[in-house]
Amino acid sequence: MSPLRQWQGAVVLASLALTLTACFGESTARSNDTRDGQDAEPDGGVSCAAAGKNDEIRLALAPACEGCHLTGNKPFFASLAAFESGLVYNEKYVKRGDPGNSMLVQLLEGAAPGSYPQMPPGQPYSELVASGRVTLTIEQVEAWIRDLPAPPGQLETPSPEEFTVRRLSAEEMVVSLMDQLRLTLEDFVSTSDPNWRNKAYVVNGGKLFVWPGDRAPGISNEYVSDSRSIERFEALGGGNSLLYRKRDVGFGPSAAQTLVQMSQAWCARAVDKKNNPAVLRHVTLADTSTRNPDAVQKNLGALYLRMLGQPPSEAEAKALYEQVYLPLEAQNTRLAWIGVCAALIRHPLWITY
Repeated sequence: MSPLRQWQGAVVLASLALTLTACFGESTARSNDTRDGQDAEPDGGVSCAAAGKNDEIRLALAPACEGCHLTGNKPFFASLAAFESGLVYNEKYVKRGDPGNSMLVQLLEGAAPGSYPQMPPGQPYSELVASGRVTLTIEQVEAWIRDLPAPPGQLETPSPEEFTVRRLSAEEMVVSLMDQLRLTLEDFVSTSDPNWRNKAYVVNGGKLFVWPGDRAPGISNEYVSDSRSIERFEALGGGNSLLYRKRDVGFGPSAAQTLVQMSQAWCARAVDKKNNPAVLRHVTLADTSTRNPDAVQKNLGALYLRMLGQPPSEAEAKALYEQVYLPLEAQNTRLAWIGVCAALIRHPLWITY
């Protein structure tokens, strides 16, 4: 593995560990430690221990709830401020001193009014407790609500100026990559049937298609002819509402492996697509580092800007050229540009938002 790829992999893992898991990855364990009077201190001395009882409840519920409520229009688990202002002191969900009439408890019990009687969907909360995925029982939630103190005079609200980072969702990865590489559905599925858009997609062989399992046309597992397309989407962290499978907000080995395969296959498709300037904007495959070095360098900079949204530093451009482009160009320029394109997709600046 080249030094650049080793560096990219290390940065991805480090940045995601710091910014995505925040204090959630071991939330249940930390909540238990806090109840036992022990503060959890990760390496570096930065404490992720609960900042009070409300935060303890937030961290303990997170393994069951953050998959749907870390982002979106109800990001209750994004921070303690979001948890308190959006859920704890919102009488729609929590009636202080009255757990029996609190929708939060009703949702955990699967007895809430409305279209969604149970949260999280798909598996009763009691089963999550029994399996050990969460350790906070419904009885403990009820006790917390009974003893819930009055809200402060003014609740802290999330600051719009606060800098936050998260991983791209599977949907964002698919849509963004198609747009950046100027690929369309027609590049992956058969269009021989005039009514192909309204039928189950027939995937062309060898295209490594990635597609949600609950997106029209059709019914789950009938959207595409190749079930691996849906499996890849879910490996990227995508959810499936028809199967009550929520998004994975982390970035584990399955997502990384799928993104590696996807980046290589889709970049190859973009390079091979006729009259497609997404990757080969300032060069052709006939241009080499010896024949037209200026054009190659210009295209490297343009592709970096297109994929990552900022121009490369001199050191980054040099590393990309010497450690990715040149070794692959020794085989052929097609592989060189596919390699550069795929390396940028696996860059932390592309994976995160």
